[in-house]
Amino acid sequence: MGVMGSEISFKGYEQDQGQLFPAHLSEALDPGDPVFFISDLVEGLDLEALEGRYASMGEHAYPPRLLLKLWLFGAVSGVYSGREIAQRLRWDLRFRYLAGGLYPDFRTINRFRVRHREDFAEVFRQTVRTAQVSGLGKLGRVAIDGTKIRANTSRHKAMSHGRMGEAEEALEDEIAQILAQMDERNEAEDDEHGDDDGSGGLPAELQDRQARVAKLRAVREQLAAERGSDLKPSSQKSFADPDANMMMTGEGSLQYCYNGQAATSEDGVIVATGVTESPLDVQQLVPMVEAIQTTTRRKPGVVLADAGYLSEQNLKRLREKRQRCLVAVSGRKRARWPRGRHTQRMHRVLRLPWAQYLYTHRKTQGERPFAEIKQTMRFRRFSLRGRANIRGEWNLVCAAANALTIYRAQMA
Repeated sequence: MGVMGSEISFKGYEQDQGQLFPAHLSEALDPGDPVFFISDLVEGLDLEALEGRYASMGEHAYPPRLLLKLWLFGAVSGVYSGREIAQRLRWDLRFRYLAGGLYPDFRTINRFRVRHREDFAEVFRQTVRTAQVSGLGKLGRVAIDGTKIRANTSRHKAMSHGRMGEAEEALEDEIAQILAQMDERNEAEDDEHGDDDGSGGLPAELQDRQARVAKLRAVREQLAAERGSDLKPSSQKSFADPDANMMMTGEGSLQYCYNGQAATSEDGVIVATGVTESPLDVQQLVPMVEAIQTTTRRKPGVVLADAGYLSEQNLKRLREKRQRCLVAVSGRKRARWPRGRHTQRMHRVLRLPWAQYLYTHRKTQGERPFAEIKQTMRFRRFSLRGRANIRGEWNLVCAAANALTIYRAQMA
């Protein structure tokens, strides 16, 4: 309470009063803001191959480094929409600093992400090498794990195999009726006006139905090829993104997802990535080990993986490659004696104290980047569709996660 008779005073506040901003936007930002690190990181990348995709003739394009900075910093900030990035160029000083006075529209920003989907694999690899130069990316032990990430579709945009056949037959009947009506109309017009050259083209309603039939047939054939002998009339496929498959998410619900793979070093750097349309991890162990060597140009000391990656063939191939690994034989504490010579050997090794000590790091080390990506970076759903686009988007997100890891290490 104020003293009797005294007046309470506040700081002066004039909302419409003019203000002077610093001459350079960088002076208005916190010197420790990660936007400066992202900018310096991209400036240090070799983007010659990416920049070489642009033609020298015609209207000048926006600098690829600018657009890459926007997407990487957008991922670090939890922004994955080209429209939102374009909007932030108007009011967010950090995005305006990266843009340097330019204002690409959302179409330009989105086209960059699709056009350079294959180039993001090299961007990711360069973030790994940057981490290694900084003293990170230690490969004494590397944990491999996977996570389910929602696809840009829903169960409402799916159709069963049996329903696809019925819909295709119905559309073909409609096409036949339209063609019959066209023949009758053409005959009547020929009787009245004589023959024409037939250059009128197909009506829009016929073109639309033919495109839908082609789409139905392609998705139905893809579903049949994927399921093989397990195909049932109730088997479903999404039309919005046929490459996505139904998977059980961490929330305990079945959703259309992709299985994002990551291999993580001892200090939290993602040293290899992968994406699969299968909910199972077992086919990803050997490819991920090979991806680690391709990215880092070194062999990891020991690879840690959970029971989802276990198979006799996987252990045999890694032994042939002279790659040490610790793969859980079973998630149960009291498991029956496993089958297979290599699996039985792994079961015995995991009982040794040194192996148990190393394997205790698997969960925290392997799942750390997914917690960072899904919680801090708020990436829980792919924005693009299709296998090729998804791989590019996943490499971009993992590159941003590595940038955040390097930034934190330098700040520490």
